[in-house]
Formats: sequence, C-alpha cells, structure tokens
Amino acid sequence: MKKYVIFITACLVACLLPFAGMAVRPTTASTENKALPTFPGLKAKDGHWNQDFFQELEQYFNGRFAFRNELVYLDAKIQGSLFHVSNVDSVTYGKDGWLYYSSTLGDYLGHSRMDGRQIYSLAHNLSLAQQYVEGQGAGFVLAIPPNKNTLYGEHMPYYASHIADPTHNIDLLAPKLQELGVTYADLLGMFREEQEVLYLKRDSHWNMKGARMAYNCMMDALGDAHEDYGDAPATRAKDRDGDLNRMLYTFYGEKELDYKYSIGDGYSYTEGTGDVEEPWIQTAGASGSGTLLMFRDSFGNTLIPFFAGQFQKACFTKESPYGLETLMAEHHPDTVVFEKVERNLAEFTNMPPIIPAPAAKTPQDAEPVGSGTTIGIGTLEYDAAYYKISGEVDSSLVNEETDIIIQANGACFQAYLTGTNGYVAYLKKEDLPQFPIEASILTEDQGFYKLVKTETLGEEGMLP
Repeated sequence: MKKYVIFITACLVACLLPFAGMAVRPTTASTENKALPTFPGLKAKDGHWNQDFFQELEQYFNGRFAFRNELVYLDAKIQGSLFHVSNVDSVTYGKDGWLYYSSTLGDYLGHSRMDGRQIYSLAHNLSLAQQYVEGQGAGFVLAIPPNKNTLYGEHMPYYASHIADPTHNIDLLAPKLQELGVTYADLLGMFREEQEVLYLKRDSHWNMKGARMAYNCMMDALGDAHEDYGDAPATRAKDRDGDLNRMLYTFYGEKELDYKYSIGDGYSYTEGTGDVEEPWIQTAGASGSGTLLMFRDSFGNTLIPFFAGQFQKACFTKESPYGLETLMAEHHPDTVVFEKVERNLAEFTNMPPIIPAPAAKTPQDAEPVGSGTTIGIGTLEYDAAYYKISGEVDSSLVNEETDIIIQANGACFQAYLTGTNGYVAYLKKEDLPQFPIEASILTEDQGFYKLVKTETLGEEGMLP
C-alpha cells in the first residue's frame, strides 16, 4: 500500500510543480515570435464580467508555467534523439541535425506548385510595381532568397521518396520575370553554383557569408558600383542561435558556427535601436550616396550591415502589404529593393504593393460578353486614401496570360491579378471624387479585348 501512496504522491507533485513553481520561477521569456500572455482580468473593457476569463487563464498558464522552456527542451531532445522527429509542428527534423520550416514542405514535395496563371499573375504584379518605381526615377531590383530545402534538400527526412515534382516555384517564376522585364537578382542560381553550404543547419536563413554574396548579387543586378567586402577580414565563431533551434530547443539548443565580417563603422542608426528585428529601421551611411528603400523580411536582418554603408540614407521596412507610393513620396529613394523569401511569394498576389493603378489604353473594339464576373468597391483597409475595386472574372474567360482592365468613369486602369481569376486595383479617392461610379471590367488576351461586366457603383454599395 505504501508504494502506491508514494507513486500517487509523486504523480501529484509532478502535476502541481509547474503551477506551484510559478510563485518562484515563472516563465518570463519566449522563444516564439509572439508576446507572452498576460494574466486576464475578471472584467472586460466594457465593465461586464469577462466571459473568456477561464480560456484566457488557460492560455496564461500554458505560456508561463514554471520550467516551461526546460520541459520543452527535454521533450524535443527525447523525440529528436530517439524518434528523429520534431515536437513542434512548424519545424521539420531533418538528417544530420538539420532543421527546416514545415511551411516549405508543399513546395519541396511539389504538392503546392503554382500553375501557369499564378506564376504569370505574380510576375505581372511585380512588373507593375517596377514600372511605378522607375516612373518615379528610382532603380528597382527583386531578390528572392530560396527556401532552405530548395538548395539543401539532401538533408530532408524520408519525404524525398514522396516528391511529386522536383521543380520549385522559384524555378518557374524566374523566366517569366525575365520575359516581363523585371530586374531580378538571381540568388537561386548563385547559391546553386557554390559548393560551400551557405545556409545554417538549425536556422532557416543563410549565414553571414551567404548574406554578403546575396548583397553583391543584388547590387550587381542594379548595376551600381559598390563595395563588395571581399577583402573584409572574416572570422568564425560558434555563437549563432538559429530561429528553428530556438523554436525546438528554446534557450538550450546547440549554437553553430557563423562568419563575422569586420566592415568598420560605416553607418549609424537614425531610427531604430539597432535591433535588426524591428519593423522599421533607418540608417545614415558615413560615406555612402543616394537613398535606399528596402522592403524586406527576416532574411534582410543580415543584409542591413552591407547595404547601410553604401547609401547616405537607407530605410528598411517589414511592412506588408508594401506601402510603396507613400514611402517613396516620403523618402524619395534612388533605389528600391523588394526582398521576399520563396515560401512567401504568394503575398505579391494576396497583398500586392499599394500604388495607384497604372493607366491603361482605352480599347475601342471590346467585344461585349455575358458572364458571371463580379465587381465591388470599398475603402482600402491599409490606406484610407484609396478605393479598392476588386472581384473575379468568370473563369471561362481567363487564360494563362489574360490581363484585366478596370474602366472607372471613362478612365482605364491596369489591375493587379489575384488568385486564379481575381483582380484588384487601388484608385486614389481624389481621382474618383463623386459617386456613382460607372465601372466596367475588360479582359485583354494577345491584343483582343472583351467587355465582361458593367455596373454602376454607388456609395450605398461600399464594402467595409
């Protein structure tokens, strides 16, 4: 009987320890990209009883119970060492200690391959953005950091036998970008030519040497003279704590070797604290010239030291969708860089850059066609200075490279392409000062136009 009491007591202690331990050692730091939950109040903001109190209390406990990070680490080590699997859905456990983002599995296996229409829509939208940038007198370049398993798939687990198509979205997009004249830094080609591994094993990003090479590839694509840092003294230190490493092993994962470059104090922060994770960073170069506006993601963290010294003023933003018109009007850049990792390319069709829809020529011989095309108007939620006109064209009227034109009160505009047969255009409210708006949707395919929808849009029909 005594041994049962000891066993039951041990189980109760084990269950209560994470809760009781919060009094002396609560979890105060998270390795996840989100804030720790706060203790819920008994009353909601309206003064009434907080009906979600117990749900919020559960979230608070799950995020802050004592020894949370230590227990997560222990669980990850056991599952990784014994079963060679990850205990975190967002991380894929590979061979030889390699870790990958699980969100890239679809592209790696060929199960989420973009079709011809999606590839064209993506390139089309980027070409419209480039035309706007160049119309403002600035240079433009697009850079797409490849997914880690696009370059180093040999370390993926057993999934290799399930690959349906070895071609990646980035492989399909590159020739279409060239066809539409989009200035493109071919990072994929550059990394594939290198024998040295330039991504980190337990991080989703390139190492600092890879960042230096990516910077040079982008500057070369722009055609700008620049310091290549090829002679900069480089050392290696085992101090890189990768993002996937932290997600899996919290603060206790093994660090790995990375390069460090001595590139001097060529720039200073004028906005931001120096934390490269900040959504907005502005720098001043000690000897650089011109102004840079870079729309970037986390791959841009390691690019900042190289770019900042090359420009008198450099602005780095993680804003999405890209407020292109507003930021160009405010900062007057000479150079605009779009940097977007391969796994997030669809954002250029889901949330295209915010610019006034470019003018399109008015077709004189459009063939009227009855269809199920839809059209709606509303204020753009990201910028209230714009109307957003959007909808879907009858799928039977859309081929792989069909363009869509919006005619509003007699003026024609080139639309962004979304999804398989969707469209969206951002029109400045000052250009459409009065309702109702006489709107028409036209398709253009190899010089042939069809009028597929005409509708009068009134303020009463405005979408929220």
